[in-house]
Amino acid sequence: MARTTPTFTPIGKYALAFLISLALMVGDLSYGTFSPLRGFFKASSLYSQLIVSNLLNSVEHTIASFQDKKSLLRSNEMLRTELLQMQTKDFLKRQSDSISNDLIQLEGEFQDLIKKIDVKIFKIASFGLKNYLCCSAHELYLLNPQKLEIGQNLPVSNGKSFIGQTAGKNFSLIKVIMLSDIDHVLPVKSKNLFCNARGAGKPLFISCITDDHEDLNGNKVNDPIFTSGLGGIFPRDVLVGTISSITELSLERHEIMIKLAANPLNENYLGILVGS
Repeated sequence: MARTTPTFTPIGKYALAFLISLALMVGDLSYGTFSPLRGFFKASSLYSQLIVSNLLNSVEHTIASFQDKKSLLRSNEMLRTELLQMQTKDFLKRQSDSISNDLIQLEGEFQDLIKKIDVKIFKIASFGLKNYLCCSAHELYLLNPQKLEIGQNLPVSNGKSFIGQTAGKNFSLIKVIMLSDIDHVLPVKSKNLFCNARGAGKPLFISCITDDHEDLNGNKVNDPIFTSGLGGIFPRDVLVGTISSITELSLERHEIMIKLAANPLNENYLGILVGS
């Protein structure tokens, strides 16, 4: 139940409290009784201020470092982009110079290959690499953006030897059947040997089958093989390749494997001999 009148406190307690406080004040003033305690509180205050100040400085330093790193990263990214652009321009220039040199060299080689002949140079558009490496159908396509009228059964060369012959066109593409295609036949000669070399159905090889042992006429491995000029498609006396192996099939039959001199995988441009 709440009190209805205030509690009475004797005056002696107030007097005692006053005397104790007075004694403590006199003792502190005279002997420095509470100096350590005041020093402790002052030191605590100073330490607290120092800690807060250091913490704020650390935060500011971290923020400044983060901003500096972001700025450095942006600068590095800009430099990296500029370097990449310079490298790309240099690469494209070197590629352009290389292509120009290749075309000049290719035109010169065609002039050395055969005289008084008209040659059109085309870039390889696509290559049936999967069939070329595994199967017997060996074809490639040349890019014909100007849609020039190119007939069938025209020799295709890399400027030093023959790759194959044209086999038709489709829009802006020219189809080329390669010498190594199993359906292709190329009349060749070596010393006194004349034969129709058929594509072996594997990269870089054609083969001749002789019906008589004397047809070999002393031919041996590494002997050069040339076009014979028979058939009316390929000009004569152009190097085709070299004899890779001679295998006896029977008492009178031998297979002469010929490794081609021209590797289509090494070419970017090919020439078509369109007429004399």
